Amino acid sequence: MEPSLFALLVIIFSAGLAAGILLDRKIRPVNDQSTEAPVHTGPSNISGRGVFAARDIKNGDLVERCPVLQVDEEDIGGELLNYVFYGDNEKKRLVAMGSGMLFNHSSFPNVAYYLEDTPHGPELVIYALRDIRKGEELFYNYGSEWWSTRNITEIA
Repeated sequence: MEPSLFALLVIIFSAGLAAGILLDRKIRPVNDQSTEAPVHTGPSNISGRGVFAARDIKNGDLVERCPVLQVDEEDIGGELLNYVFYGDNEKKRLVAMGSGMLFNHSSFPNVAYYLEDTPHGPELVIYALRDIRKGEELFYNYGSEWWSTRNITEIA
């Protein structure tokens, strides 16, 4: 192939690639509220950090899917003990990724969770128990065992 023909093909390919990128940016739909992350973390008036609604969330909506690592109870200690979930037996603990470990407690929670096995491993699925307004802090109930194992009186 002659050098000038090769240069022409490179120019044509580059122009087509650039046009494709520009066209993609032009016709791709603008992010709407449904694709925006529903939560963010920030300072809590309750305790340390908390998780807050980044937009209005409807009753039953998925708030977050948190991949979890299942570890043995003896692998958890110190302050981390306050941020893990109970596993499928008393000797297992779940370390949640994402915002999952930062939800504060309320006896009147606005979110709940369940554990789901997925092809990529277990996930903590957090969902809304009622309509939640943008900016509202999200809470789940830690359960009485969380308090009793720490010899702490449960707070409302």
